[in-house]
Amino acid sequence: MSVRFNGLVLGPLAALVLAGCQETTTTAARPRVDAPGVPVSVQSISGAPDQVTAHFAGLLGEAAAERKMEIVPGDKPARFRVRGYLTAQPTEDGQTALAFVWDVYDESKKRAQRVQGESLGRRGGGSDPWAGIDQTIVAKAASESADAIASFLTTAPVPEAKPDAKDKTRTAQAAPDKKR
Repeated sequence: MSVRFNGLVLGPLAALVLAGCQETTTTAARPRVDAPGVPVSVQSISGAPDQVTAHFAGLLGEAAAERKMEIVPGDKPARFRVRGYLTAQPTEDGQTALAFVWDVYDESKKRAQRVQGESLGRRGGGSDPWAGIDQTIVAKAASESADAIASFLTTAPVPEAKPDAKDKTRTAQAAPDKKR
C-alpha cells in the first residue's frame, strides 16, 4: 500500500528522512541531535496500513520539530527529499518488528543517504504482523528515524554557492588581455 502526502503532512514527514553519502545507517543507540536550518521534504511513506502511516507521519513531524529540522511542503525548494518504507514482520522470538528504511535524496535527485532500523513490538498474534505494532513502537521508530536524519544533516556537506552570471561576466572582463 502506498500513500502520498502533500502540504502540511509532508512537512512533518520530511524531517525524518535526511541522511547522506550513499551510506547505510542503522539507528541503534543514536543520541538526539538538533539540526536547524536544512530544508527537508518528505515525499512519501509506503508499506504500512493508512492508519499506521498517518500516525507515524504525525509523530515524525513532532520529532523533527523537536530537533529543529526545517520541514517544507513537497512543492517548495528543499535541500533534501526523503522517501520512506515501513514494514511489520515477526521475529524469531515471537515478537513483531517495525522496520523502517528512508532514502534521502539531494537536490540533484541522487541518493545521499539511507537510514534504516527497527523497533520491537509486542508478541504478535495471528497472521497480521501489524496487529503486534502499538503506538509506543510507532513513536519509537519515528523518534529513531528523526535522530538518524538529524545526525546526517549536521554532517552533510554544504553545497558550494554557484556564481551568478554577473560575476562570470565581470571576471571575464577583468581578465588581462594576453599578447599573441
